[in-house]
Amino acid sequence: MRSKYLAAVLLFSAVLISCNGSKDDDENLNIITFGDNQFSLYRGFYTKLDTLLSTGATPFIINLLGEGVTINSETDQVTGTGSLIRAYFYSDNNIQVSNGLYTIDPFNKKESNGVDSCVIYYNYNFEVDTGAVYTIYAGTFNVYNLGRIMSYKIDVQTKDLTHFTGEFQGTMDQL
Repeated sequence: MRSKYLAAVLLFSAVLISCNGSKDDDENLNIITFGDNQFSLYRGFYTKLDTLLSTGATPFIINLLGEGVTINSETDQVTGTGSLIRAYFYSDNNIQVSNGLYTIDPFNKKESNGVDSCVIYYNYNFEVDTGAVYTIYAGTFNVYNLGRIMSYKIDVQTKDLTHFTGEFQGTMDQL
């Protein structure tokens, strides 16, 4: 009788631990942290620029929106108050940002798997242009195409070493 009770308790504990593990993983998606701060992302947009560069790369503007921020798909105007990550990605694929590790380099020559003009807006009011703006100087975005879902694993920093980490995983709609 005691061994059956002990086995049931152990089985229930194992189920609780495994459920908590996956819950924690899900909670970490779409959260960007820096210092003692964090913000969540909920939606992504991309704009493919028409020009194929002499380097063979296709430029894309990527916008990862935080809660409280929206983009008008007809005018590309950003409104609301919240956070936004915006960057130019240079892909070897002319249809979408392809899988791979993209590096931010201040001396970027707009070659494939490069990123430049990366800016993070934090608690920013886009109507009156107030809030924190961080210009990203170095780091990486690890991009995975998971079908309709895209994953951007973010590990970037500013010149003064403010370090941003996290992941956006969601749909990327074209502007």
